[in-house]
Amino acid sequence: MNKLVVSSPVTQSREAVEQLIAYHNHGIEPQEMPDFYRLTGEMVLVLNNKKDAYYVTTPKSCSCPAATYHPGQPCKHSRKYFPQPQKSRGELEAEGEAILEAHHNTAKRLARPPEDIRASLPGWPGGMNGPVEAI
Repeated sequence: MNKLVVSSPVTQSREAVEQLIAYHNHGIEPQEMPDFYRLTGEMVLVLNNKKDAYYVTTPKSCSCPAATYHPGQPCKHSRKYFPQPQKSRGELEAEGEAILEAHHNTAKRLARPPEDIRASLPGWPGGMNGPVEAI
């Protein structure tokens, strides 16, 4: 049974990337390891800060810890190697107005204070609230 399994990117070791680069260069090993290596237009290998592994980065996902802790948000690697078109000022203002309108249109449940606050307080038997009644 052949089944296509799609999963998220997996961080690769430095040695694995070195072998991959040598394969792409027809057996010639790189003189020094690059900070990033673009496999295709949609996939980049990015060297981590400890310089011991490469993160696999695509426009929508990355194997770095930041992408794991903040799913659905682009990490710094995705933003750097796959920049998104900037929104115009009009688009940003329209988006802000839509957010404010949605906020103002939501039903709000406000607490209503009781009519007689003294009646709602726990008191002494007979409805007396202690020395306060004497004053």
